[in-house]
Amino acid sequence: MNHQPAPAARPARPATWLPDPLDDALLRYWDGYRWTFHTAARPTAPPAEAEEPRQQTPNPPARPDVAAALDRVRGALVGSMKEINLLPDHLQPEERVLALASALGDGFGVLACTDRRLLFLFVGILRKQFLHISWNEARAVRYDQSTKIFAVYTTKPTKRAVPALAVRVAHLEDARAVAHAAQTASAAPRLDVI
Repeated sequence: MNHQPAPAARPARPATWLPDPLDDALLRYWDGYRWTFHTAARPTAPPAEAEEPRQQTPNPPARPDVAAALDRVRGALVGSMKEINLLPDHLQPEERVLALASALGDGFGVLACTDRRLLFLFVGILRKQFLHISWNEARAVRYDQSTKIFAVYTTKPTKRAVPALAVRVAHLEDARAVAHAAQTASAAPRLDVI
């Protein structure tokens, strides 16, 4: 019996940028089969169709501390502009953002180091994730180069210790920038790169 692979199903709609179903101010990339995490600010003119998602130049946020941290990011903030624009809503009064990095938790979001805490924010189509650890609670920060996991511990990190916050940061330099900012924050732990 000769088994031949079934022909691939044709997408119902070709891959393109479309209005985000949850945010009228954004476009979201449809890959032909499902919505992706890639977003871009919606232009006033109709968008040109693109074959692949491409990195958009972000609109600078209104807060100067967030804008300065955004300028220092070395890696790409793929799909994180929505979270960066929402970040000021999650900050406490007088809290300053020191560093940002693109990170993966339940989805692609933003890892932010402030003068008071470390936080991760992801807003997806179906899920949201907001994690934060105060620097008064943090005991150690670790970055594993092989798994690219950036973890914050509230206890001494051992093999059995579970991190209070763990996200994947693809770029070592961005992980180091966040960790350096953490060290300048009061009572912040140092980064262990393993």
